[in-house]
Amino acid sequence: MVSISCSGKFHAFALAEQLERHGLLNRLYTSFAQPVNTLASRFVSRVDKEQIPSGKFSTLVPVAAMMKAGVPPHIYNDIFDRWVAGRLKDEDAFRIFVGWSGMSLRAIEKAKALGRVAVVDRGSSHILHQEGIMHEEYKRFGIDFSIHPKTKAVELAEYEVSDYISIPSLFVKRSFLEYGIPEEKLVMNPYGVSSFFKKDEAVWQPRGNKPLRVLYVGSLLIRKGLIYLFEALKKLPDNSYEAWFIGKVDQEMKSTVDKYAQDNWKFFGHVNHYDLASHISACDVAVHPSLQEGLSMVIPQILTCGVPMIATTNSGGEDVIEEGKTGFIIPIRDPDAIAQRIQQLNEDRDLLEQMKTAAAQTTSRDHSWNAYGDRWAEWVRGVLNC
Repeated sequence: MVSISCSGKFHAFALAEQLERHGLLNRLYTSFAQPVNTLASRFVSRVDKEQIPSGKFSTLVPVAAMMKAGVPPHIYNDIFDRWVAGRLKDEDAFRIFVGWSGMSLRAIEKAKALGRVAVVDRGSSHILHQEGIMHEEYKRFGIDFSIHPKTKAVELAEYEVSDYISIPSLFVKRSFLEYGIPEEKLVMNPYGVSSFFKKDEAVWQPRGNKPLRVLYVGSLLIRKGLIYLFEALKKLPDNSYEAWFIGKVDQEMKSTVDKYAQDNWKFFGHVNHYDLASHISACDVAVHPSLQEGLSMVIPQILTCGVPMIATTNSGGEDVIEEGKTGFIIPIRDPDAIAQRIQQLNEDRDLLEQMKTAAAQTTSRDHSWNAYGDRWAEWVRGVLNC
């Protein structure tokens, strides 16, 4: 049996749902869960549709309130970690503990002291790799970037004391090997995509000679590499494309957006998670120019809606995208490569339609959450010899 600890949602709820499907979930520790925190749910718009028995949740709502109030993560994650560690008991049925990185050191140490197998789940590259690349990028914008020393110390200690590190992509794996983490300690399992992400036939259709509709989904942040997409779009004739941006424009990017935005760019702001599929399906190609992500979950989401992807080597896309069939992998910080691939699809509409059809079949090739859960269950049973 597996207990999971994560102060936020991330993909922890998806993992819990999958382990429950296999009869392997003991408990999910988190700050807020809509099905059980009915009073607090009146103040948030989040909807949790994962099939997890309410009796298997343990929640610490004050931590959720701290998040909403803007308390620094290293503070509320420390409080959460102490709370979880205090609830792990020898008589509990769990045999494996999975804790999210940066918020699980004490709980991992407690699980180890109880003789359990401890796993830290890291959704991004090694924290020192992450800090290095982000420091370089923020410097371009005149911003001094660093990760809080407390967060770094906790993460590095988690890597050291855990039995295994769960990671989502080859990009993340390479970053950990670069910093000397033994390969046998790394358990790689790419994320899945929810079943409600599928092409919307009402809007997914050949667009003939209409301008190519280019999509970006995600928060507009410096680390997402938006400046390189903006520069790529500047290289294209305005009448050859239109750009859709779905996601909140962060304050750090506002002046850059104002500088580059064109009349044929449309900004939607935040769109509800469960309404994204119809927006995505109406587009021709998506670009994810991120500088550092473990495996951006929007990549399989977009593919399964029948939209091919242009994504960087540092996005985790190489674990999901079939090169030349469902999309293209490009280097980071390369607007020329982005522009070249957009123009290629604009000029070859037959290739575009072939790639859109292939992208829509992505979930049948091991990228569903069920496939993710099956791989987790197989690994758990292997570790426990059951």
